[in-house]
Amino acid sequence: MNDQDNKDVTSPGQITKWLRKLARESWQLELLVSAFTIFLLIEAAGVFSDFFDSLPYKYNLNVSLLAFIYIFIGLLGLSLKALTVFLIVHLLLRGFWIGAIGLRSVQSTLDIAKLNYSPFFTDKLSRRIVSLDDLVIRLDEICSVIFSFSFLFISMLLAFGLYLLFFGSTALVLLSIAAFTAGWLSTAFAILATSSLIAILITGLVYLIDYFTLGFLKKFKVLSKIYYPIYRFYSIITISAISNSIYYYLISKFSKRKIRIIYLIVSIIFLFNWIINYDQFQYFTERDDHVSFHNHYYESLRPKDDYIRKVSIQSHVVDGPYLELFLRYDPADNTKIRSNCPDYVPFKNDGINARFKFKARDGNLQISAQDFEGEDKEMLLSCLSSIYEVTVNDSLCQHIQYFFYEHPARKQPGLIAQLSAKNFKEGENMLSIKKVFTSKEDSTTVREDYAYIPFWFVKQK
Repeated sequence: MNDQDNKDVTSPGQITKWLRKLARESWQLELLVSAFTIFLLIEAAGVFSDFFDSLPYKYNLNVSLLAFIYIFIGLLGLSLKALTVFLIVHLLLRGFWIGAIGLRSVQSTLDIAKLNYSPFFTDKLSRRIVSLDDLVIRLDEICSVIFSFSFLFISMLLAFGLYLLFFGSTALVLLSIAAFTAGWLSTAFAILATSSLIAILITGLVYLIDYFTLGFLKKFKVLSKIYYPIYRFYSIITISAISNSIYYYLISKFSKRKIRIIYLIVSIIFLFNWIINYDQFQYFTERDDHVSFHNHYYESLRPKDDYIRKVSIQSHVVDGPYLELFLRYDPADNTKIRSNCPDYVPFKNDGINARFKFKARDGNLQISAQDFEGEDKEMLLSCLSSIYEVTVNDSLCQHIQYFFYEHPARKQPGLIAQLSAKNFKEGENMLSIKKVFTSKEDSTTVREDYAYIPFWFVKQK
């Protein structure tokens, strides 16, 4: 191909023709992308749900920050659901559109007079029945708009989630800095944190209003210049700049009133689905206490790939000489363990740790894995087990021999012990576990109810 051919291909006229051809044939790409994306979204739903469920078992984060993270992840999950619904609707309408095209190739005209209907119905149908040509054109336009709007809608939800995450992270950082300083510096940082958060809240609300009013603040000559830095800043923070082209092309093509109505209806539907739960089980408890039976406590009843929430025993029916007890190690208990063992200093930090240690020797840099050989494992085991108080039928279990154990189901760390069945009674028994620790406020011993596990013991003949 010579230079002249290259110029012809890349000329504005050729590009315009290519784009028109692509627009006419975009339905093929839409169908392919919709079908493939629906399949991926259905597969991803399980992975996403699994990740969402694993958060409280793997991490012990700041409660406030965790709330913002959960909201963001919840909005992300809602976005996946919304995209799946939109794409399914799009796929169905495209199928209807293809059927209309196929029918048009067989029957392109409609002769209502041949049907021999009454003059009344003939007149009504002549005015109300849309021609196949018009139907095909309208369906094509609706399908393309739904396809574009689906990605625009999820970008809106993600933008809102990213804004909340930004607000929460900023609040945590600024308030943490204020907490670690003292005197006038602490007061100054507290004032700076409060002012910054109020500014983020107000400017974020302004950006949100402008976005959902389809650019109301951009219409005023002076105000638009003041608003522009806010617009640019939040376009970067919420990565909404990615979807700006779709957003502005859609609102320039269609009636803004109709778009606002669609925004409102779709937002209300998905927000109601997210916030409100329909439940008619008025006389059923949601609490985990001594009058509840839950499968997640028993190895024999819990699905093999489920997380152990608190405690696990082998079965709800015990017929052997020992009851196997597994206690999941919850990182949120670190402060309780520390209060029981104030003199012990763990080798690992509560949070970020280096996988390797670096040492300079004889002018050379040596890199090796972290060494835990000097760790007092007996003391470590004693500290971790000190927060648990185990009783069976109100009888305290003493001298329990615990071992560190990583449960094979989800590699969850914790403690394992074998409780002798010598003092179990025939039939129903109640295993109860409390957490015992020293209060920071008044140095008193606190006992918290942790788990109640009913089981039935069958004595061996």
